[in-house]
Parts: sequence; C-alpha cells; structure tokens
Amino acid sequence: MKYKAVLGVVALIAILGLSPTRAHAGHGGLPSALTSFFACYSINGKDSDQTVDLQTANESPISVPNRVGVQVNNGSLACTIVRMLVPSNAQQQNLAEPDPTRLTTAFNAMKCYAVTTPKGTLFPGPAGRFNFTDTIWGTLGIQVLPDGTPLPDSGSLDTETGLTISQLRYICGPAIIGQ
Repeated sequence: MKYKAVLGVVALIAILGLSPTRAHAGHGGLPSALTSFFACYSINGKDSDQTVDLQTANESPISVPNRVGVQVNNGSLACTIVRMLVPSNAQQQNLAEPDPTRLTTAFNAMKCYAVTTPKGTLFPGPAGRFNFTDTIWGTLGIQVLPDGTPLPDSGSLDTETGLTISQLRYICGPAIIGQ
C-alpha cells in the first residue's frame, strides 16, 4: 500500500511538471510555479490503461534518467488545493502560502508529509462516491495534423465515476531540492 501511495505522489509530480506542449512537441512550455499546498487522499481508482514516456522537467538533484514505456496504473491519490493556517487552534492564525517570488531559486519539486491527528488517528475522507475528470483517465497528448489542426478528442478529459475517498494521507507543498 505504501508503494502505491509513493508511486501516486511521483505520478503527481510528473503530471504537474510536464506541460502539454512539452509532452507533445518535446520542447517549449515551462512548468508553472506551484503556489499552493495540497491535501492528498487515498482513492480506489481503476487502471488508467495508459503507457507514457517521461522526460526530466527540471534540474533537480533527484532527477532520474528519462523513462520509456511507463505503465500508468490505477489512481491511488487524489490531491486537492488547501489553505494552511498556522499555528493550529490559535486565537490568531496566519495563512501560510508558498511564494516563489520571494525566493532566489525557483521551486523544482514537491515534498509530501504523512498526516495524522494529534491523537495519532487518521482523518477519514468524505462519505460517498465521487467522479474525477482528468487528463490521464482521458486521452493524453494533443495530436495535430500537418496543417496544425488538432484532431478531435486528442488531449481530452474523461471522467472516472464511482470512486471512494478513504483517508487523508499527505500534505504536499512546493520544495526546492538541492545537494
């Protein structure tokens, strides 16, 4: 289970790091700055049935060589943008926000932390079944005809239905990784 969660976080980083232009054309397009924190929940996604090639999108010391033929399996984490208020339970709380404009080096990764309540229990996810519309469940990549016309249904979103959200697993935020 831990392996699938870590794989899900790695997939999330890869998704956020690649722009559609870079994925299609092999150059151009820049990853956008991350300016939010994410709460990541375990989900019971089905096999995406996608095979992709991955290229390193930045110069992080933990960059790995390009990967060919990576099978993207089931969705295991769903991350949502959250506001983080500090300190917890204080009368006066401050909003914590990642601000890439105040740094001399741009964020080049995400770092995730395991989450538990003060008593060591887990936070349950919301009740019910949910639908997730995303690009990996849809058709990856924008395919373009020689005249520049995009093919219908290329780079499209699609919806996976009936997923449950079991528990809050991680809080993730932008990071700078160096050696």
